[in-house]
Amino acid sequence: MSTIKSKKRDKLKHSATGRTKNNGGASKGGAGGKGTWGKPGVEYKYDDDAAYLDWQDPNYDEEEHGGFYFSSVPAKEAEKAFAASIETQKTFKQQIRAAAREYFQSPEKAEFVTKVKETKMRDSLLYHEIVKELVRMSMDKDDKGKHHATDLLRYLVRERVLESTHVFKGFYHLLNQIHEITIDVPKAKDKLDYIIGCSLLFGLTQDEIDRLRSSLKQSTDQKTLKEVKAKLTDMAKEYMDSEDISELSRCFTEMKMPYMGHELVKRGISTSMDRGPRERELMSRAIAEMTGESLIREEASKGFEILLQRVEDLIMDVPNVLEYLSSFVSRAIADEAVAPSFLVQAHIQEGDGGYAVIKQAQQLLSQSGAMQRLSRVWGPSAGDGVMVLKKAIHDLILEYFSSNDVDEAVRLATEVPVLFHHEIVKRVFVLALDRKEREMKLAAKLLLTLMSRNVMLISQMKRGLERIECSLDDMALDNVKAKSIYETFKLKFKEALGTDIAKEQNPKKPDPELKKDEGKPEANGTSK
Repeated sequence: MSTIKSKKRDKLKHSATGRTKNNGGASKGGAGGKGTWGKPGVEYKYDDDAAYLDWQDPNYDEEEHGGFYFSSVPAKEAEKAFAASIETQKTFKQQIRAAAREYFQSPEKAEFVTKVKETKMRDSLLYHEIVKELVRMSMDKDDKGKHHATDLLRYLVRERVLESTHVFKGFYHLLNQIHEITIDVPKAKDKLDYIIGCSLLFGLTQDEIDRLRSSLKQSTDQKTLKEVKAKLTDMAKEYMDSEDISELSRCFTEMKMPYMGHELVKRGISTSMDRGPRERELMSRAIAEMTGESLIREEASKGFEILLQRVEDLIMDVPNVLEYLSSFVSRAIADEAVAPSFLVQAHIQEGDGGYAVIKQAQQLLSQSGAMQRLSRVWGPSAGDGVMVLKKAIHDLILEYFSSNDVDEAVRLATEVPVLFHHEIVKRVFVLALDRKEREMKLAAKLLLTLMSRNVMLISQMKRGLERIECSLDDMALDNVKAKSIYETFKLKFKEALGTDIAKEQNPKKPDPELKKDEGKPEANGTSK
């Protein structure tokens, strides 16, 4: 499920009430301290918005604050600029392809430079496309083709038509497309590896070359790739029917191909954009819950980056790609699945179609109360399930603090989806921090009991602790003892994790069939 935060601060998570003498405003604008990501949007927005009340604050007025839902439809000016950038990119690529075809027929380097100048491109923002088109076209040629391509690239760098940043960017884009290219050119990886190996001549550093080659080595062979892509597409479709995130996570983990996480993100989002708001909401939730668990965070970001690089192709099948993709990106940042710095670090140039998507995502994130409202970016009722779960956890913990009935608290915790248990970890600490030593001891007792009874996965416990650590500097502004309290709190679990409890458990009430067959070999010789 997704994480809901207000622009300033989630009152349930970091309430200033009872811990500070200030007026209840968010310290440091809710941006956190050293070691945290900071407030989403800080990379491109420096003026602070007015305070935004949490939806569960007694003073919150839904009508006054515009409700939770807001339109993610881009303004007409943004749509026009987006359409213009797509057309500019399309025209430039056509011109470069024509020049490249002519060059491979008659390798005249000076003539190619003339053709580039004739495109009348106002600046060099799209010049990485020259590298991409030259190298891609050389793959369809014999060995002479790759030599002609390297000769021309070296000439273009020497004549300062291209810079090393254009070369690296062009190779990076090709690496993100290498899976598709190998379908038409089986030896594409070998040819690309050769040209990358010559990149010292193009101004790249050895470190940059090593990074590119490392990414290339992780590519899957053509036959396996087709099978993996088909399986990932089927998994995404089945998940959209069943709404079972745990099953999707389990199936992906069993593939034992974590470096294909970007493909799951890419295919899941692409499939959902062809469907309705329900499927898009489900995909946003899956990305939020799986990232940091079965889905590597860098792979999630890479999936978004590839989609941004292919906006020109996506718009042919998805006319609303600007609205949909910007909503996915901003929602992922709000859910902490993708770092806010992604908006400035993604390999997207200003002239790319994906640049308009990033600008629209920045616009969504900069709106007042964006973190709260993005939970409903796919419609007025799309985020209700998350809100209900968060409130249920909040009430569960307060009731436990009042009754000291750990058995009842554990029973209620089993009704919370397994992949949302990290929220229990963080919420119980934050609520205990608002109170006395008794509640902090009860918080530790509850979490230790959940682990010892195989209700909470160790991975969820660790993720919850990591989320606390990311907010400690912010909490310390309201409670100067927050860090020392947390260190004592965490020590209780370090001792527990050093015992047999530290072994990864299965959630409570496992599938009887899975338990019965556990350890038995399947027909293909593998074990479950």
